[in-house]
Amino acid sequence: MAVITTDILLEGARRDAVFGWLSEPSHHEQLLQGVFDDLSQVKPGEFEAKLRSRPVARPIRYVFERPDDSHGGRRVLCRTEGRRIAGSLHYSLRTMKPSTNTLLTVHMDYEPGRVLGAALDQLVLRKDLESALRKIAENAGRVIPRG
Repeated sequence: MAVITTDILLEGARRDAVFGWLSEPSHHEQLLQGVFDDLSQVKPGEFEAKLRSRPVARPIRYVFERPDDSHGGRRVLCRTEGRRIAGSLHYSLRTMKPSTNTLLTVHMDYEPGRVLGAALDQLVLRKDLESALRKIAENAGRVIPRG
């Protein structure tokens, strides 16, 4: 299992407001715009796209699953499907000081495969996925409403 995480501080955005916004499946298209090639919505919260990767672009499916506040924090759970990139993706939210700031963590666990997949992951795929997650976080910083 491979893991990638990236954070962004959303200044002026309260955690519960961010959680409410991310809990709406239709908003996720705004997070994915410009991150993947050939992005198309299958239904609200479910998208098919291509991850820019070498030597060839990889088909990826992004599926919104559900908001989760059962553990005392706030997370929005999604999953990814595709060869060497199937796994879970979730958005975790923490309140920062002052309480009007929220730290958004985009976290992905995925299964790159065995020997060949692990080598491909180290050489190319991990860098491409890290770049995609950074872009998702940047998009979140632009599109999530403040105040």
